[in-house]
Amino acid sequence: MSIDAPSTPDASIGSLPEPRLEDRHGPEPVAHGAAVQAVFNDVDRELSVYSAVHQLWYEVVGDRDEEPGIVAELDERDHEWLDAPTPGREWVVKLTSSRWKAGTGTGDDYSAYYKYDLTLRERDEDGDLYKTGRACSLRVLPQFADLNYKDGSNLTLQYGEGSLVRCSTTWADEAEEVEGRMFDLLEAALNVDRGRLLADRDQESRRIQKAEAHHRFDIGWKRQVVETLDRTRELIAYGGMSEIDAHQKRQREGYLEALVDADRWHLLGFERTRFDIELKCYQAAGWAEIPREDPAHHPKLEASFAGVDGDGALPHVDEWGEVMSTLRTVVSSHLDWSGVGREELVADDFQDGPGLPEYRYPHPAGRREQLRERFEAVSTEVYREALKANTQAVYDILTVIATESGASYDMLEERTGLARSTIRYHVSRLAEIGVCEKISNPVLVVFPSPAALESSKEILRRIYPDDQIENMMERAEERRERREERDDPSSVGDDDQDADDLEDSDDAGDDDRSRNSEWEYFEDLRLEAHQLANALEKEYLDGDEVRVRTDRRSWVE
Repeated sequence: MSIDAPSTPDASIGSLPEPRLEDRHGPEPVAHGAAVQAVFNDVDRELSVYSAVHQLWYEVVGDRDEEPGIVAELDERDHEWLDAPTPGREWVVKLTSSRWKAGTGTGDDYSAYYKYDLTLRERDEDGDLYKTGRACSLRVLPQFADLNYKDGSNLTLQYGEGSLVRCSTTWADEAEEVEGRMFDLLEAALNVDRGRLLADRDQESRRIQKAEAHHRFDIGWKRQVVETLDRTRELIAYGGMSEIDAHQKRQREGYLEALVDADRWHLLGFERTRFDIELKCYQAAGWAEIPREDPAHHPKLEASFAGVDGDGALPHVDEWGEVMSTLRTVVSSHLDWSGVGREELVADDFQDGPGLPEYRYPHPAGRREQLRERFEAVSTEVYREALKANTQAVYDILTVIATESGASYDMLEERTGLARSTIRYHVSRLAEIGVCEKISNPVLVVFPSPAALESSKEILRRIYPDDQIENMMERAEERRERREERDDPSSVGDDDQDADDLEDSDDAGDDDRSRNSEWEYFEDLRLEAHQLANALEKEYLDGDEVRVRTDRRSWVE
């Protein structure tokens, strides 16, 4: 049969040109919500911050049915960040509590610790409390060595013993402002000296938990902005039902208009980050009943720091400027792509809209051309991989991923009949060259975009046009039967791989470890330490295929 190869046979996924950047000028997006954390290594103090709050709760509240308790009154004249309260009201700090995830003891003897929240509120003459646009709250958590989870596992203390304090607030331009408000509330509620807090604070623990930048724009441009976000989502979203769609379906209709939550914004030309960015267009609940002349009637476009993947460290507060610069660039570029200019911005009580100061930002240009070329390169690699000599293993793996718009290891194992180790090996290779990606936990294997998914489906159909689902089922059953007949199916190559694959990987299938497994001391293997580490990192080896003796070395436990 004759197969036409993709039009870019020499394309390489790793050699695609970087998106073109152009300097643009526009109104600077406004910082909105922000949160930072810090650990105070104060366990040797007479009272740690956590213990002081715990004691204060018993003195002021004493019973959870009596919450909240008022533990401080604030004079706005003493705090630059506080505006005058609503006439007839005053600023106060309320204290509440709730069970935390860690405590002491196990089983029936387990006793949970509590987390405490200090929250800014307005209070009227009748004692009623009110939220305002000027928000600030602290969450105080214990960081003690004897704490554990209910199942008995120890609580990890990343920054040492003491008290962990998280401060969340609004309308703060700098991380130092957020930290200053943290100290203000702690001083007011606990009458603790700021100098002591600064002395006890662990510098490495000062981390960003939340950062946001936004513009409010005229509602007449909402459709254009939503369409722009939809196009961005199509370009960088994962194949199949993504977290983006699932999240959007959980929102109230008419509130969240569009949302993109991803860690691959660099594909569009934005700064490469080690954290996720969420971009959303949203409006206030009940906005349709709010008069058009009220700013709350109009939507916002907001980019926010959306956490880090896996066990990665949160950005340090010293990185605040870089984080905010990226968020502002994402907002400005999307409004530019939507055609929203300065005159379409809407002012409110906290920002000037059209009167916002000008700033310069790097605007990505040619994003569609760059990504189209990338998708063509992915298609070329799919074509090459699916036609590997002497095997249809990779073809079958790619076919399942394409047919299901994403597949787990369990699904791939069931549909292809390949050993788990063989699947891990090929998936790791394919991810390394950019053909597919591994997301979430447990792992879901997907194509890098809807465009790559659709082109891959077409390529796979063209390679073996007569191949039907029944043929793949037969191949899967034959592979399983061959493994069952062998006494020791210990090689990845047992599952119809080519010679190159055999040379690169020699590991056991997960389902075969319980019988006829062979183990050797590391010193007897022709294997360097970095090769073992690389095999584990790339999942050529599973974690339960490596043993470490711990009874002689307590530091490896």
